[in-house]
This record gives sequence, C-alpha cells and structure tokens, in this order.
Amino acid sequence: MALGDTALKSAGERPSRALHYVRRLVNVWTFGRCCARYLLVGSRRGVQGVIELVLGRHSFRAGQVAEELKGFGEVLASRPPQRALEIGTADGGTLLFLTRMAAPEALVVTIDLPEGYDGLRGWFYRRFARPNQQLLLVKGDSHSSQTLGRVKAALRGQELDCLFIDGDHSYEGVRRDFEMYAPMVRNGGLIAFHDIVDGLPRLVGGVPRFWREIKTQFRYIELIKDPHQGGYGIGVLYVD
Repeated sequence: MALGDTALKSAGERPSRALHYVRRLVNVWTFGRCCARYLLVGSRRGVQGVIELVLGRHSFRAGQVAEELKGFGEVLASRPPQRALEIGTADGGTLLFLTRMAAPEALVVTIDLPEGYDGLRGWFYRRFARPNQQLLLVKGDSHSSQTLGRVKAALRGQELDCLFIDGDHSYEGVRRDFEMYAPMVRNGGLIAFHDIVDGLPRLVGGVPRFWREIKTQFRYIELIKDPHQGGYGIGVLYVD
C-alpha cells in the first residue's frame, strides 16, 4: 500500500469513527430518556411500564416478544424473586427487566462471556440495579466449574427463586445449563427458558427439543404469542 493510500484510508476512518461515537451518544441519550419516562410515569403502570422500558428503541432492548415478556412479568409480579440468575445477558434488556421485577432488595446475577461486558456496556449494566439491590456480572462460560463456583459464592448457601436460561442454544448447551443450575432453585421457585418455539436452527438451536423433553416433568406454562412465529416463546417450570 502506498503512503497516499494510507493517508486516504486514515481520512476515511475518521468520519466512520466519529459516526460510531455519535450513534453511541444517541443510544445513551435515548436510553436515558426511556428511563426518565419510566421513573416519571411507567413505574406506576406495573408490568406494562417495565415492558415499555425494556422494549424501547435503545441499545439495551430486550430480544423478546412483548406479549410473552409481559406474561412472564405477571408471573414474577405474583412472587418477586429475592435471588435471580440469568444465563445469557446479550444486550441487557432482560437483565434490566429482571431488576425491575425482582424484590427491591434482591440479588440478581447474570452470566455471559467476557466480551459481553466490555467497556461502557458493562458500566451501564451495573447501574441497572435498584438502590437496595445487588447485581453481579459473572464473566465466563456458564458450563465451567469456575463460573458455577462464583454463582454459589454469591448466593452464600441460599437458593434461587428464579432461573432464566437464555445462553448457549445448542441442545447440549441448554441441557448442561439446566443440569448445572436447576438444582440451585428452591421448592416454589421458577425455571424459565427463552426460544422454546420451533424456528431456524441458527435462532433457536436445540432449545425447543429440550423444552419438550423436560416440561412434562414439572408443572409448566408456555407463553407464546403465535406457535408459527419461528422462534421466541418463554417456557416456565414450577419447581415443587
């Protein structure tokens, strides 16, 4: 590459980098506006207000169907968890949802691979917690013994009230998450799965298959807007 080419490339990168930061600032502004609206009005609307917050047009949006997440929210509202664990943080929308649906003094733990918490995003995630809540971001593979150990240490011998599995979507991956973390859920607690509806393998993996196998061993409900929607859907197991 000639020197002139390098100069042209650098000049072309500067606007791209500037545009990237402008977009990030717009996303932060939009998210802040959504939070302000929630604090002023949405918090009085209960579950519906939370849904409007986490499904707003911002970079922390939950990858969920509104009707399905609202149904799950209504389940949680009847028994706000004191201790909740999420496997698979992604864009953070469901984490934000859990902090709003959990008890005011709850411990909320979320697991994702280290790159999921890089830079400003991790900083924001930590501030999702309400004033008296504890929020722990666990960076690592949910299938590793080290990650499991960190979750157990955070719980300090107590059991989970709610486990939300939305991480590795392969059949072996979702099965492993269930086998490792379901024993930590107390009697009377909940285990929820995302993407229980059949769809493209790259979207749902083996989750629908595992859900069909495991659900008959529990009392359960399925929160599905449309059985033919090609993915999504939340399945909830009641641990008795």
